[in-house]
Amino acid sequence: EAEAAARELGVDPKLLLSQVALETGWGKHTPHRGDGTDSHNLFGIKAGSSWRGARVANTTLEYEQGIPVKKTDYFRAYGSYKESFQDYVGLLRNNPRYADALEKSHVPRQYMASLQKAGYATDPNYAGKVMSIYQQWRNFDAAAPAVAANPARAG
Repeated sequence: EAEAAARELGVDPKLLLSQVALETGWGKHTPHRGDGTDSHNLFGIKAGSSWRGARVANTTLEYEQGIPVKKTDYFRAYGSYKESFQDYVGLLRNNPRYADALEKSHVPRQYMASLQKAGYATDPNYAGKVMSIYQQWRNFDAAAPAVAANPARAG
């Protein structure tokens, strides 16, 4: 699903997965419904007043004037992870405030900086955190051929 969404947006799939890793704590938590089932919300997308789909209430850490504040808010709920990726693409493509990010989608750092500037997340370090995860994956990819060629040195 990440590859299909990334293709539609023109970004590296690993960048989307880096965002998912940050939003979900490497897959450890997503907002859950009252009955305990998963909301499949991989991107921390909130259910604003215009959202007509399912939603879940969840505690979140928001930054208000640079200060972290815990609060409860509503998040979108999906039937699958595929729907989460599709909604992320739709949110970015259909909301004019993300137009600049989409124009910069081929340059990961600029894409993330533009998303942050457009208000995608309240954390003032959001783009940097996503880029840090992304860089870890890029470093791993760069090292993988050397490890495969010299497995005795890897451990």
